Amino acid sequence: MSDTATPPLFPAFERFVERNGLLANAKGILAARLPRILGQGQTQAEGLNMPPAVIERQQELYALSLPDSATPDPAVRHEIADAKRALEAHAEHMRHPDNRRRFAMQVLHHLEGVQTGNKDNHFFAGRLVLVPDKSGQNWAWSMTAHYPVIGKIPADIDYVVNAYKSAERIVDDWTLPVDLFLDRLLLAWTMAKHFTSGDDIFIADVARLFKIAAQNERFWGTPARRNFEDVPEAVFIANLINWRRNKDSATSRDSFEFELVPATLNQAHGPRSRAFFVPGNAEGTVVRPMIYMRRQTV
Repeated sequence: MSDTATPPLFPAFERFVERNGLLANAKGILAARLPRILGQGQTQAEGLNMPPAVIERQQELYALSLPDSATPDPAVRHEIADAKRALEAHAEHMRHPDNRRRFAMQVLHHLEGVQTGNKDNHFFAGRLVLVPDKSGQNWAWSMTAHYPVIGKIPADIDYVVNAYKSAERIVDDWTLPVDLFLDRLLLAWTMAKHFTSGDDIFIADVARLFKIAAQNERFWGTPARRNFEDVPEAVFIANLINWRRNKDSATSRDSFEFELVPATLNQAHGPRSRAFFVPGNAEGTVVRPMIYMRRQTV
């Protein structure tokens, strides 16, 4: 669970750091690692405003390489050994599929006011799918099982539950009005076509360039790195769903339409596949592989 207790997680290590002035003199990876061990900074899950989880702090402590001038005392070595044992036990526990399923069910049980369940061998909450990595050490809330909104969530129930709320906010914040999305979609498609020799435009390329097309007016007014906001690939899917459901309610009627072309079996599979997976149901537990986006005159 999350590190909400008042006592320090590694009291001997904290005393060791203070006694040796390590924080003040740390450089490179040590300067990044020490604060995380002490519970400062952010979890590795981007978009989740929480401090490092206990498991993350244990990982950082075990991986820590100290300068030769700072030799850990027995109490610190004991804490490092304890962290190693905890990590090994956690990894062994999450390695088993049944334990990953139980963990996912516990997460869903803690979510209130949203439909949750298991469908098509995927756990879902609302429009998001809960996806573990192969080890069960990291989790993601995704649009379908393919496109994370927030990934690299530590296997801590509090963190995964809070990440769901954050992922929903991210999707809501980036879901554009239908008219505006169509305008930005056309921009992304046009940019993708500019870099394509033929008439078949990969949906994956349109989605990649949508991250640029979706930027706000501040970026377009002053194109600079500081004004560029990171747009999860899942945002494209969220807007595509919203547009396809509500395009008849758009205030403007355009003289063109976009067609999504289904992928063949060969196009949908394999390490070089360019298929883009579009939800086939409301939960995103079923997907339909699409390959091209074609513009049609109507």
